[in-house]
Amino acid sequence: MFFVVPTLIDKAERYIRLQGNLSFIEGYLTFSVLKAYKEFGAIPEVIYSGKMDNSLMHEHLKMENTLREKLKAYVDSGRANMTSDEYRRSVADIIYKTMAKAPQTFTYNGKVYTPKSFAEEQIGINPENYVEITSYTHHPFYSKFVLEIPSNWNNNAYLNVPINDFITIIDQALLNNYSVCWDGDIDEGYDNGFCTLAKNEEVTQVRRQAAFDNYTTQDEHNMHIIGIAEDNQGKRFYIVKNSATGADCGGYVYMSREYLLLKTVSVMVHKEAIPADVKRKLEGGSL
Repeated sequence: MFFVVPTLIDKAERYIRLQGNLSFIEGYLTFSVLKAYKEFGAIPEVIYSGKMDNSLMHEHLKMENTLREKLKAYVDSGRANMTSDEYRRSVADIIYKTMAKAPQTFTYNGKVYTPKSFAEEQIGINPENYVEITSYTHHPFYSKFVLEIPSNWNNNAYLNVPINDFITIIDQALLNNYSVCWDGDIDEGYDNGFCTLAKNEEVTQVRRQAAFDNYTTQDEHNMHIIGIAEDNQGKRFYIVKNSATGADCGGYVYMSREYLLLKTVSVMVHKEAIPADVKRKLEGGSL
């Protein structure tokens, strides 16, 4: 939640600068998390939850609707004296009626930190080591392109690879102790902790592209792939942490290989998880 406030303010400014021609809805991409982490640092949840009280769930719907109305008013008014300082402050005022302000310094395990020093000393993630990967035919393979999804409001570029390389990258990451950030669609085929396709047929590059083109695969949810499992028939499933609910399989989802190939929009992995033969095919020989 520490990342939500600055990211929302940045997104609001971009919405105004684009004169309302931007999707302003709840939710972001993994890119947004790493961007905020790099710029602002991090805070342990035990120090900052983002909540104003001890409620179990975050409830941001009213805040989101109020923000959208305020931004629309700015766009519609087009006042000559409107400044970025003014509307960023106005947006922050709305957010802080729902979310607590994060501390500039805090004590954790007996030591005083800033968010930046905590990130550097206790977490040590280098955002430059991670890359978003997708697999679609409307752009050249082994190059990067700005993925055309509403939540990609910051115009982030994705590495595009063929479907066989796509699944190989995911498998190699997991088999070499790298977890994988997942972005995709679980609107259909999700039941009792399992994500499976109704028709268990091969997912080809053509079928994957068609699902993206006709909106049956959309950017709808983010999850975290942490491992691989097999059922008693030897069928492969991916073990996925699901933040949306803890009701099914203790907060985990088991996603079939076919479902992952069809319903995944993109994944984020550490660069070292990408096989050497894929790296050699990239333009310029680097990520």
